[in-house]
Amino acid sequence: MKYINAVKYISSAPKETEQKHSHDRIVYLSELMGGLHKRLNYIHLAGSNGKTICSALLSSVLSKSGYSVCSLNMSELSDLKDNIRHNTLPLTMDEFTEAVNAVAEACNTLKLRVAAAKESAQESGELSEEYSDVPLSLVRDELSVTPTRCEMLLLAALYFYKTHSCNICIIESYHNLSDPSLFLRPPFAAVICGAIPSNDRMQIAKIKTYIRHGTNEVISAPQDSYAYKVIADTCAAAGSRFSVPVKSVLSLKQLSLIGTSFVYSDSSYRLSLCGRFQTTNAITVIETLKALRRSGYNIPTDAEKNGIAEVRIRSRFEVISVNPTIIADSTYKHEAVETVCESLFDFSEVTGRSLRLCLPYDIPLIQKYLEMLRARGYKITHIYTVGEAYPEGGLPSAEIEPIIFPTPKSAAKHILTDLSKNEILLVTGRYSFTDKIRNEILKIMEF
Repeated sequence: MKYINAVKYISSAPKETEQKHSHDRIVYLSELMGGLHKRLNYIHLAGSNGKTICSALLSSVLSKSGYSVCSLNMSELSDLKDNIRHNTLPLTMDEFTEAVNAVAEACNTLKLRVAAAKESAQESGELSEEYSDVPLSLVRDELSVTPTRCEMLLLAALYFYKTHSCNICIIESYHNLSDPSLFLRPPFAAVICGAIPSNDRMQIAKIKTYIRHGTNEVISAPQDSYAYKVIADTCAAAGSRFSVPVKSVLSLKQLSLIGTSFVYSDSSYRLSLCGRFQTTNAITVIETLKALRRSGYNIPTDAEKNGIAEVRIRSRFEVISVNPTIIADSTYKHEAVETVCESLFDFSEVTGRSLRLCLPYDIPLIQKYLEMLRARGYKITHIYTVGEAYPEGGLPSAEIEPIIFPTPKSAAKHILTDLSKNEILLVTGRYSFTDKIRNEILKIMEF
């Protein structure tokens, strides 16, 4: 198997299972691969936003402290090998291919054993002892023998963790309650990244599920009173220690388009990430590092500060040009739009408030950005998107009609030709959209 075949193999798997939710399949596959889920030391990152940034910060600090760290994002990225990282860097093509090949071999074995178990059951009326380990949900077709994409990515990450003798794994939760990582034994710590809107009852239910799964420590970003009470009560019932950063001991020293400096609990920190909201991610990570130290991890202060300072993440409120100001941010959840707009406003005295938007043709998302930006005094002059044709329905006639381009390359070329130095370009939307536009912009700017 070559890298392109590994990518096609993952991409050909179903995104979600259409049958009843069960962990029988992934548990059995893990056993076929040598019991990958056993003796696993990991941190679970949950929450609606901020997981990728918190994962990168934790991985950077731990690797600088001498630990071998494997991290996993189960939401597919543009380049699948970026989903699994070792000490902050994506797996190489060879490493990713080896891990996926191991998953593919286990899947083939699974299919053969289930087929043989079915045949055995038909002949004798019951499973023979030879196939007694095969889950009945698979034999009875209650569950497909084909794992989902996120199950495959999780197994590939666990394979890498085991074969490369990693010390700790950082797993970002999947976006629904069928999260395959819930088949694992409880994590050392669960970290709730970002604020949870009080009206997002589904996200709160997911958080409660992760806590009830069992963990020694729960660290949460600052929450409103309702979410705080729910989390605190769930932790108390589960017997988990609950920690929250104290915002009263946080002070911002400098906020600029090239980074952020702040003081937390009388210690100074520097971030290469832009935006006021990044300090919330940073202090959540600092509290998580305290929990790791309580558990015996040796994390020197200089490793903590240097690890936090050196993290850069593309398409996460990434300033890719200062003059003109071009920002790429992969935000598509409505609750996070206000945070992005507020971060933009922090720089408004420097950048001005004339802005162009480039985002998917998602009418509710476009309207949310228009509402949030106009409330802060921004003048939106153009909206750009990419696609073959407009979806049915459009923006109200009073709104700006988006300019549609057939490809990210044609969009980037036109936008950069037309963009003046006193305007802002915000490229936003899902990562798969934002990153393609970002890459095309950078290619043009390099010439």
